[in-house]
Amino acid sequence: MAKEGTRRVHMRGPNAAVHIRLLGLRADEPNRVDRVLSRTLFAEGATTAACTVRTQPPGEMPYFPLFDSGIDAGEVARFWGSQDFDLDIPSGAGNCVFCFMKGTRQFVQLSVRRDPRRKPGAPTDIGWWAQFEQRHARMAPRRNGSGMSRFGFFGVNATTYGEIADGDSGPPSRYEYGTPACDCTD
Repeated sequence: MAKEGTRRVHMRGPNAAVHIRLLGLRADEPNRVDRVLSRTLFAEGATTAACTVRTQPPGEMPYFPLFDSGIDAGEVARFWGSQDFDLDIPSGAGNCVFCFMKGTRQFVQLSVRRDPRRKPGAPTDIGWWAQFEQRHARMAPRRNGSGMSRFGFFGVNATTYGEIADGDSGPPSRYEYGTPACDCTD
């Protein structure tokens, strides 16, 4: 039940709510900024059947304060280096160390690389992801009725985090050869 004095707003369509989204993309990431801006333009037509870009609602206004200020990866590293604590993100892994939208071969390299900041049982450890996927993967009958299919984080009957932790990246994942259109940051 809605609180008195509030109203429901629409995220899509001609009456979509206008909202601002601040993104932490840096000055050395112009391709990512361009991709977001392109999606914003496409999103305005997201209510039509012909539009295939449905990841960003119309009315969203993205802003990039780091990009606009010329702040690059070096400056971000210097900032965090001057703090009295560390985020414990493995070098070269980004904020989302083992996000399933990265290539599986990159995961094998990350999982075997020694990093003293990696904490067993935490999201910076591939074992954590393997357990998480095992808990949330599901089995469903195949469409043709012969057997079962496993739905994990990398798709139907695809490589699992457990296999990656054992050093097997399997066939290339769908994001192996390019940067994914990651909706959590851009």
